[in-house]
Formats: sequence, C-alpha cells, structure tokens
Amino acid sequence: MSRNTQLILGRQDDDIFIPSTIPSTNDDVNQLEERFTKLLYNENALETGLCPTRRRIYDDLFSELIRITKVHCLERGVLLERVKNEHTQWMNTYEELYSSSMGYGMRQYLYRMEEEKKLESNINVLENECQKLRDELENESVKFQDLSEQVNQKRLNETKEQRVLRSNARFLKSTKAKTRLNLENTLNQLLASPIFLGEPIDYQKKTT
Repeated sequence: MSRNTQLILGRQDDDIFIPSTIPSTNDDVNQLEERFTKLLYNENALETGLCPTRRRIYDDLFSELIRITKVHCLERGVLLERVKNEHTQWMNTYEELYSSSMGYGMRQYLYRMEEEKKLESNINVLENECQKLRDELENESVKFQDLSEQVNQKRLNETKEQRVLRSNARFLKSTKAKTRLNLENTLNQLLASPIFLGEPIDYQKKTT
C-alpha cells in the first residue's frame, strides 16, 4: 500500500481497501498500528471475552499483515495465511462451544429459577400450614387451660363438699353417741327405781 494512501480498516460504506505491490515501510506499519488501536477504541471492542467487533478488527489486521508479508515473500505470506485459517477454525469452534455452554448455562439457570420458584411456593404452603397448626395449637391450649381451670374448680368444690360431709358425719356420730348415752342413763335409772304396776290380779276370783 502506498504511503500516500490512507490505510483503512473496517467495513464502513465509504471505506475501501486499496492494495499495493510496493513493500511497506516502518511508517506504514506504524500507521496501521495506530489505525488498529483507534478502531478498537472507537468501536468499543471488548478487551476480554468473545467480542465480534474485536475479532473482525483483528481479522482485518491479520489479513493486512499477510498481504504485507506476501509482498516481501509470497511463500511466507501463504504459510501465514494457513496459520490464520487454522486460527479462524479454532475460533469458530471456540465460539460454538462458548455459545453451547452459554445456552446450557442459561437453561440451567432457568431450570434453577423454576426450581427456586417451586421451592418458594412449597415453602409458602408449608409456612401457611405451620401457621394454621400454630393457631390450632393455640386454640387447643386455650381449651386445655379452660378445662384445667374447670377441673381444678370442680376439685375445689368437691373438696368443700367433702369437708361439709365429713363435718356433718362427725356431728351425727357425736349426736348419736350422746343420744345413746342419754338413753342408757335413762334406762338404768328406770331399772334402779321401784315402779308401781297396780294391784295384783286374782285370777281365781275373776273366773268364779
């Protein structure tokens, strides 16, 4: 490429490649490097990872270097072109593997997101069930507390009634004992004192 012709890389509508059979000089190579760096910056090519823009610019640079090399030595340029073709195949394979792995990763991500949603749904269901069980347990606890209070109150009432019955039983026993003692004393007094039973009956006189 002649020194007076500006070296253009890229595929804009107004940009064209103008080949030249004149060997390149150091200034041509420096201009090529500057243009290459400028294109990477202007087109926002990524520095890492797969980037179609960066690959396109590098491919254009590689092709231009092969052309420059062929001007100096055709055989060397052909060998370098074989290297470029092999590199292109490897890059295509790498991009396919990358796309496949990205697709697999995305599928796994979506699958895990779906599983996460299912787990969250199950967690919500279980939490609702746990809340219902806690509510039921609280209600049963209240019922149990009420029943316990009723039983305790009933036991307390029964204890009072039992005390009253025992007191009445003791009173009746005491009254019975006193009454029996009084009856025995009265009977003994009657037996000890003379009692007039009336005139003796003359059975012979009565029969005549």
